[in-house]
Amino acid sequence: MATVPRLGEIPPRLATDEFWSLFGRLEHEQLDFKRGVPADIRDTIAAMAMTHGGLIVHGVDDERNVVGCPLSQNTQDRITRIASECGVDVQIREVEVGELKLTICAVPEVRGRIVTTPDGRLLRRVGGDAQPLRGDVMARFVREREHRSGEDEPLAAVRTSAFNLTLINEVLAADGRPGIERSQVDRALSDLGVAVPAPAPLEPRVLRAAAVLFAAEPREFIRGAAVQLVRRAGAGPGPGPSAAREECSGPLVETLGCCLRFIREHTRRFESVTGARREALPEYPEAVLRESIVNALAHRDYGLDGATVDITVWDDRIEVRSPGALPGHITIDNMRAEHYSRNPRIMRILKTLGLVEEYGEGIDRMYREMESRLMEPPMFEASAGSVTVTLRNRFLVDVEDQVWLMKLGREDLTMNERRALVAARRNGAVTPRELRDIVPEADAGAVLTGAAAKGLLERIGHRGGSRYVLSGAVAHRAGMGAQNGRRQAVIDEIRRRGSLSTTEAALLVNATPSAARRLLDELVQAGLIQARGRTRARRYYLR
Repeated sequence: MATVPRLGEIPPRLATDEFWSLFGRLEHEQLDFKRGVPADIRDTIAAMAMTHGGLIVHGVDDERNVVGCPLSQNTQDRITRIASECGVDVQIREVEVGELKLTICAVPEVRGRIVTTPDGRLLRRVGGDAQPLRGDVMARFVREREHRSGEDEPLAAVRTSAFNLTLINEVLAADGRPGIERSQVDRALSDLGVAVPAPAPLEPRVLRAAAVLFAAEPREFIRGAAVQLVRRAGAGPGPGPSAAREECSGPLVETLGCCLRFIREHTRRFESVTGARREALPEYPEAVLRESIVNALAHRDYGLDGATVDITVWDDRIEVRSPGALPGHITIDNMRAEHYSRNPRIMRILKTLGLVEEYGEGIDRMYREMESRLMEPPMFEASAGSVTVTLRNRFLVDVEDQVWLMKLGREDLTMNERRALVAARRNGAVTPRELRDIVPEADAGAVLTGAAAKGLLERIGHRGGSRYVLSGAVAHRAGMGAQNGRRQAVIDEIRRRGSLSTTEAALLVNATPSAARRLLDELVQAGLIQARGRTRARRYYLR
């Protein structure tokens, strides 16, 4: 999800190109453009308040022309009245863009209560639209929203020495703020949104989120702020004997590192030799492990005091269990398209540190990473008390093929296209019939045609004799000679027919006769085939 600048950080005057560079031209969950102040901003304000808040820019039309909307008394009164009808306190300011003046309305995220439109509709911001919630999804969202998150619970009797000063300064630096000394910890926690400021002489109320993120020993404040890890032999069912155990606790970043280290020590690493290089590949993609653990720590219910995150490493899988039901309106079915954070304070810090890229993209990334290795997708299970993600180590191709696919550096490939590429690499070429044997549930012709359209494969031959070889670009990028696919295609065709002429080879690889002759001569010199006959009567046979 894209984000927007804070209202106070927007310069009072901007050139037009500076404005578009700052905001972007696409509406999203936290940004909406309006030509003036239409009545439908009721929906926008209510939906943003129930999502992550955001900015409404008044004075930009649907074609993204800056047309102007000065902050007149009438404009301010109309925006304030509509926001009041929704029960939302907004902030309004004027910004000059080029020679025109725009009005920007900042809508806060509202938690602890429900915001509806004046006619009683409950909306969520999805992309650039306001979408209604209905039925059971609405009921769960309301319960979650009205319930104060565990991260918002204040801590009792907090000592500033309990917090990791180095880590606090790292987050401040990442957020563009100056570093602090130990005596300024309370202020820094307030600036970072994990403590609630209080009027002097009272101290700020430090929240559980601060303990999760920065406390050297968060279990002093939250009994379940830890991860229990166990390596079990076998694959179950039943608990199975444990081979190793460890408990990881500390600031969230350190806990994450501790968990990854344990998993590395108790899972396999594969080696593949490609050319003169030796490639090492972990049993599970580290990006998927990292995402699974971060999700468990960031989205768990910190109101469940004694519950810990549990990670179990089996022979055939890893299970990561997080305490608490799925938050808000999220279900197993919509979790890839929708997102909702139970702990937005924690998520905000993790985003500042770069541990999460954009809110809601982590699940998609896990699927993409597993697909890139041709592994089974992650499996999610949810109950009233926990959410579990299971990662299985079943591979559709061997490690050498996985390393080769990773060298392509392509994320836009489907699972079936990856299978077709591996088949073409292994056999020199792949036919629709051969691909149907590999992936019987797929439309083999469509897969191969799509891969060719992406420049991954090249079609050789016509009609029933057509086959697909790796394109020159793919062969080059993956460290193979561009001719390797054509060479293998010629060898396969000689094996099928018994022999091949220069003219037949030219038709097969879609090349000129002279190019085909050079290719055949290279195979002869390599000792892979032999030539019989002279000039036009010459044919080529396997040795």
